[in-house]
Amino acid sequence: MADAPEMFPVAFWLVPSEPRRSALAELIAALGAAHQGPAFEPHITVEVSRARGDLPLEALLDRVAASFEPMTLTAAQTGHSDAHFKTLLVEFDDPRPFALQARLRDELRRNEGYVLHPHLSLLYRGGLALDTRARLAEGHLFQGERIGFDSLVVVRPSSAGGDLSDIEAIDTSLRRKLGSGRPLQR
Repeated sequence: MADAPEMFPVAFWLVPSEPRRSALAELIAALGAAHQGPAFEPHITVEVSRARGDLPLEALLDRVAASFEPMTLTAAQTGHSDAHFKTLLVEFDDPRPFALQARLRDELRRNEGYVLHPHLSLLYRGGLALDTRARLAEGHLFQGERIGFDSLVVVRPSSAGGDLSDIEAIDTSLRRKLGSGRPLQR
């Protein structure tokens, strides 16, 4: 019997359209610099899972991205928490990210139980004081703003045996434009 293919962690991000993506990236970098957090690409994490090492992720991404049109989501409240990856976040209440997650799970042929709460984080910085988080949330209101999302990105560890927890050590080079499945240049 042949050995089963090795599994590796994988996530999928829904990324905002330009010029909003760049403006949000600048805000994220400024908040990170001010509060000892990392800079990262603005995104909604749609799914976190594991994939077989022999799974053709490019073909999977082509199929999924081609089957979803770019989407404009309306921002809800700006929230905050003590959790590292949810220190400051903009929430969204729309069924389309859930449909995208379901399609990704079908393509991966697995469900690792990631609970999707559609949000776009503005700051990763666990342990930030409650009063500081509340002040930041009050100062960065997006409620009612319409934000376009046009790209789907595969997030993988940048090295074998790595994980996805170190935002500065991930590979996000595999990306496609929604509605076309065409490769995107960064």
